[in-house]
Amino acid sequence: MRLRTTDISARTIGGETIVLDLPNSRYFAITGVGSRVFELLAEERCMDDLVTTIVAEYDVDEPTARRDVAVFVDRLRQARLLA
Repeated sequence: MRLRTTDISARTIGGETIVLDLPNSRYFAITGVGSRVFELLAEERCMDDLVTTIVAEYDVDEPTARRDVAVFVDRLRQARLLA
């Protein structure tokens, strides 16, 4: 899975990632670990890759990271931000 590469624009400012979905005139504000997952999804990644990276970079156990990343990815899917 990866982010759509057309029609969205994203910038991280002060620890917050602002995402503009241009065709739908929507914006999203992403903070915390979500910003890191969003950044990782600039390239093709599987769930295991995302979880492994989050566990290595943050003070979180694997089951919690897997659950939280899955919820976040599902929200990106619902918002149609994934390719």
